Amino acid sequence: MLVRRSLRAFATSSTQHLSQRQWRGPLATRCFQSGSSGDDRGSKPAPEDITPSSFLKSIDLSNPTAEDRGKLSKIIQEVVQTKANTGDFVPRVVIGNLCAKYKTLNIEEKKQFLLILARDLHVEPALVEQDLNYFAENFAHVQHDGESHGQSEIDWQHERIERFLRTFRNLRQSLTPLYETFFQQVLSQREGGMLFLVQMRADLLQVLRKHVDHGSEAAALRSLDVSLKVSCAPNFLASWFSVGFLQLERVTYEHSPGRLLEKIIRYEAVHPVGTIIELKRRLGKGRRCFAFFHPSVPDEPLVFVHVALVEELAAGMPYIKEATENLEDESSARAAIFYSISSTQKGLQGVDLGNFLIKEVAKALKSEHPHLEIFSTLSPIPNFVPWLESQRQNTELVANDDRLRALRNMLGSRSTAASTVGTVLDALAVENWHEDLVLASALQPILMKLGARYVYLEKKRGKALCQVANFHIRNGAIFERLNWLGDPSPKGLHQSAGLMVNYKYDLTRVESNNENYLLNNVIAIGDQPQQLLSS
Repeated sequence: MLVRRSLRAFATSSTQHLSQRQWRGPLATRCFQSGSSGDDRGSKPAPEDITPSSFLKSIDLSNPTAEDRGKLSKIIQEVVQTKANTGDFVPRVVIGNLCAKYKTLNIEEKKQFLLILARDLHVEPALVEQDLNYFAENFAHVQHDGESHGQSEIDWQHERIERFLRTFRNLRQSLTPLYETFFQQVLSQREGGMLFLVQMRADLLQVLRKHVDHGSEAAALRSLDVSLKVSCAPNFLASWFSVGFLQLERVTYEHSPGRLLEKIIRYEAVHPVGTIIELKRRLGKGRRCFAFFHPSVPDEPLVFVHVALVEELAAGMPYIKEATENLEDESSARAAIFYSISSTQKGLQGVDLGNFLIKEVAKALKSEHPHLEIFSTLSPIPNFVPWLESQRQNTELVANDDRLRALRNMLGSRSTAASTVGTVLDALAVENWHEDLVLASALQPILMKLGARYVYLEKKRGKALCQVANFHIRNGAIFERLNWLGDPSPKGLHQSAGLMVNYKYDLTRVESNNENYLLNNVIAIGDQPQQLLSS
């Protein structure tokens, strides 16, 4: 690994810092020529143009040589270890060129760039060990035994307390990877730096999912991801995209920019928008669309939600379409149904925006329509059918009772499965099964009980296995109702067997439900799903 100077060395000697780090000549003189002191006075002109900018244009990251990797690493280290002075634009230019170069790379080349960040700009083990020893040595002087449990405590009156605190700061600094400073430089010195970091994290997550060759690469890149998401001061993405920085805006067909409407169509993840006419209907009478925006990326909706204003708890998408089209007066609506939530930035995965969005929209709607009494989702169960497939050989999941025998008789030769779950899957494989009233009627009680079981009983580390259920229940919602053929679209049938769930937000119980779920793994449940489970 390339040896680099610690940031602490620069903090303790500003004079040395300025003499060694002024941008007086080509950065390449320091980066690429061995033995350079950083002062180019008296040096001979470089025989060729090897400035950082020209090097970044020429480097091939599809199969970088060790020398090229070293040069690129050195450029990044030089930039992040240099504080730009007033009027000193070279670090800003190099950061800009680094980001521009990164955007031109394919995913394999981006992987090489990210590995350079993760490995060459990580902590310096020797420096960490040195500072740990200094810390332990100075702590031994200022500690005294606590009054309980034999714990050591700090003597804040000790004459060496200032030295101890300095070693603590040094240790903390040496434990901070240099790539965290790189992220801060991108954020502060590049216009659009926030969006660049979000997109870089999206690339990083893609690399981790599909392009990692062995465990050592994955370990380094996962550490980079943790820093990019939450560890960097000031908590980078997780903190910068907290609710205090977000702006809630209503999206309308009449007043929102065309480019924003195009993004709403493109990013819609739950119920695809086929035409601009369909979008106009979703933004029209009895409907609302709200989005969160961030000041640093004002043209990008980060997450958005579609809402229907109807008279009662919605049982399915056909009801929402019919009820809103026939709604004469929005003041007659008693229920706000959140039927689609879509996140637009893969790089913000794990940053909880939807939770804030639902609650802020509920407040806005309650202010606009005080007569609203019900706030609920109409949500798919996206992995229900794949989960059933994984349970094909489970002999205890579906009882071999009169209902199953009736289904087998209905299927006749169309089912050859020996297992009970296999019979259910054979029924779902029948083309347009949902339009066969007799077959659908035989399948309904079995599927409804399985759906309730999947949402309520199937767990992962104590929490709901269904990601949509976990999201809403963690936010304080109630598993209120399971709806038969709530989404008979091809996508709804393929993923959820047409089932949809109402997760109801009782604003008086949200906090207690959230606490009970997080602390005790208890899911708040309504009467109807309880009856399904006991049937």
